[in-house]
Amino acid sequence: MTTRANTYRYSDRFIRAWTIVLCIAIVVLPISGIFYGATLGSDYQEWQGWLAGGLMLGGVAVPLLIGAVLGGEAIRRGGGVVGALFAAGLVGGPTGSGFGILWLAVAGYVALALGVIGFFVIGFAAKVPIWIGSREAPIASWNEPK
Repeated sequence: MTTRANTYRYSDRFIRAWTIVLCIAIVVLPISGIFYGATLGSDYQEWQGWLAGGLMLGGVAVPLLIGAVLGGEAIRRGGGVVGALFAAGLVGGPTGSGFGILWLAVAGYVALALGVIGFFVIGFAAKVPIWIGSREAPIASWNEPK
């Protein structure tokens, strides 16, 4: 196994630790919201329903936002803005589509597209290896270390 040079602003240890924390949160928080909601019964208070829903939705959206912002910042200073745009689009587009809110769907998908393009641009500028496909069989590859 060959070791690669770290082209990111954060250390491999920092990236690995945050990845583990966010992956655990994105599984545990929504599941705890489901279990909590399932135990409420029919005479629950409104705030209890909001808490269950918040754990389910926020348990996915918040770790996603944190991961996207940290990912952008790992690539380039100020890249967290691109990450926030990506995460907002990833949540906003499908939410707008699901609830029939046209302006939210359009704005979300535009933000998602701009976030994807923004990640590609800042990654290319920072000389981060980029593969479309896999490392073993890339369809296209840029900035790949020699």
